[in-house]
Amino acid sequence: MTTLRDVAIVGYTQLPVVARDEHRTAIEMLYPVVCEALGQVGVDRDGIDYQVSASTDYMDGRPFGFVQALDVMGSWPPRQDLHLEMDGSFAAYYAWLKIQTGEVDTAIVCGHGKTSEGSPEHVFNLQLDPFYQAPLGLGPITTAALQASAYLARTGIGDDDLAAIVARNRAAGASNPDNQVREQTSVEALQQSPWAARPLRRSYLPPVGESATCLVLAAEEKAGDLCDHPVWIQGVDHRSELQTLGARDLTRAAGAKLAAQNAYAMAGIAGPRDVRFAELLATTPVEELIVCDALGIDPARSDVVVNPSGGPLCAHPIMSTGLVRLGEVFRQLSGHAAERTVDGATRAIAHGAQGHCLQQNVVWVLGTDRRAA
Repeated sequence: MTTLRDVAIVGYTQLPVVARDEHRTAIEMLYPVVCEALGQVGVDRDGIDYQVSASTDYMDGRPFGFVQALDVMGSWPPRQDLHLEMDGSFAAYYAWLKIQTGEVDTAIVCGHGKTSEGSPEHVFNLQLDPFYQAPLGLGPITTAALQASAYLARTGIGDDDLAAIVARNRAAGASNPDNQVREQTSVEALQQSPWAARPLRRSYLPPVGESATCLVLAAEEKAGDLCDHPVWIQGVDHRSELQTLGARDLTRAAGAKLAAQNAYAMAGIAGPRDVRFAELLATTPVEELIVCDALGIDPARSDVVVNPSGGPLCAHPIMSTGLVRLGEVFRQLSGHAAERTVDGATRAIAHGAQGHCLQQNVVWVLGTDRRAA
């Protein structure tokens, strides 16, 4: 059996999420982030072997924005790179795979995009079945409402439960300076919000914004030289489900469940009882419940904190939201989470998703110690 290389997150930085950055293009937003991330690990661009960017020109503000990003990330002299039209968490998975090949030892992973210059509702419609579902004009809000309606019918939970989840995330996110929404609110106030698409109220949906993010990965031979407190990738797995909504049970996330089981096995842990907190890419309170169930997390357990950063319900920079989850875990476990620090945390879960109703999922297990052999 091939032995896996130990890989760690050694640096991370991002811009605060805003509804619209009026003075910079996506590429201009990315430049200071890359510079700061490289500064954190104390190397210049020649000290990085590989680069991956996560973006989509449909919401990037400029045609061929991913090509312009190469100039920011450092493409000369020519070096290996990859562009992925997926959330940054999946780009990080590709970088981890590349390091496993032994061809590279270090990588930067960037997420960027100007959602204010695009139309996410129309773009995400294109992810649906092109013959039967996309022509209906469905978008992420309407498909999320279909999922929520089915979940409420199966489980019997109600509007109070959904509002309570949002209120908890808002309370946790109030101390996070990178969040777009940093205000606590009550269950009662949330329930005064009008319906976006029943049973989801507008207040139950994430604030879509824009940012730029950069994560630095390093193999075990170099991680200690680049970071005093590297955060090790102990386990990871990625699974995709069928595109057609009617071909899967929207009230469950089979792909996330399988990815979690494989990530736990790689990390050598029995399950979420061995972690202290989890950062989940859940864009509605129902998605959070579904992902928790898939990962084996009981939301009622006080010893597993869900989204101590506030999660996507406080900031949803499309193309970077999943990478932010990894960044938040790094900040927590390396001692840079400030007021939102989870006491006693030495291991955590990070989850990324893409597509309608959790079609694609990647699950990470990260810790302060290296992966058990």
